[in-house]
Amino acid sequence: MLESEATQFDAYEGLIQVGSGVQESLSETHGDAVDSSWDQKQQVSAPVVTEIVRYLAKRPGIGPGSRVLLCGVPHAELIQGLTNLGLLVTCTDEENADLLQEMIPEADCCEGNLPREQFDQSDSGFDLVVVRAAATNNCESVFSRPYMMELASRLACVQPGGVLVQLGGSCPAEDTETTHPRQCCLRQLNMFPGRSSICTFTSQSRLKFYRRAGQFAVSLKIPNKRLSPFEWDVLAMNASRRLPADCCQTSSSISNTDVARAA
Repeated sequence: MLESEATQFDAYEGLIQVGSGVQESLSETHGDAVDSSWDQKQQVSAPVVTEIVRYLAKRPGIGPGSRVLLCGVPHAELIQGLTNLGLLVTCTDEENADLLQEMIPEADCCEGNLPREQFDQSDSGFDLVVVRAAATNNCESVFSRPYMMELASRLACVQPGGVLVQLGGSCPAEDTETTHPRQCCLRQLNMFPGRSSICTFTSQSRLKFYRRAGQFAVSLKIPNKRLSPFEWDVLAMNASRRLPADCCQTSSSISNTDVARAA
């Protein structure tokens, strides 16, 4: 490693360790310009968000200049924390894209879903793609074809050797919204090529909050060989045919040893 590269890496590691000042710097910068009710929901989860920022920044191959896509994860502190580390963040959101863009001009905040067509004829992609795990409120299995195809479209956005991360648990901003458990997410990702892992976010100083929130991340490191969007679709369709209809019931049969092996 060249001396300049080593210096840059050391500085990046230092920023990851500092990370805890993300919430304060964001609120001081924007103050009353942010809608108070939405801002309050954002700040509730700050202790866990700090841990998530550190976790994402330490994914394999991630460093200053890495391209990160956040799909349906419109969390201001999370976006600001990643941009503060020198990551190039693109965020897609249905409702708050304009507000997020105003708050965090360093990021690229877009309305709706990022069109996957722009990757079909391109060799570029994101080093890290972060998505929100499917919510349980619609009672549909994550093994169903629509969910598997949606996941395939996100995987197609990851460049070879990159990482896809699903964030799950009780949504910090909306206590009524809970995602499918980590066993479902793990089994869903294991139907695609790559190496999976699990992280559960804890904080000794915020143990009570952690027990309520139960945030976790399931990640898949993509192989170095590039797959086309069509190949990801085929994998998703085949997986949806093989997997059972009830994801939570069948995933609960996965032993703790299997989950620990992915941790």
